Amino acid sequence: PASAESPRRYADGFLQVAVNVLVQRLPTPLWTAGGLVLAPKHPLSRVLHNLIVTYLLAEAHSGYDLPWMTHRAFPNVFGGARAHEAHHVHGEGNYHQFFLAR
Repeated sequence: PASAESPRRYADGFLQVAVNVLVQRLPTPLWTAGGLVLAPKHPLSRVLHNLIVTYLLAEAHSGYDLPWMTHRAFPNVFGGARAHEAHHVHGEGNYHQFFLAR
């Protein structure tokens, strides 16, 4: 039933946001000649990441299957709207936000 699914849906949504915030705030580990260095993320790289992820999420949720979409350019990497819809209909596979997870 839908009521039994609701707490899990809220938890899933919260965890997605929490992971995104955590990933953007944590420093990037880099191997240098001196060993491991934790470097802060550059603000421009964070903006670029947000733009790309927003585009990919909008594309996956659009419901369109157009010839120039990323799942056509990289069919073994991105799932697109069809894979995302199949996940919601069947409830299995394609668990990632926009990548294929078979």
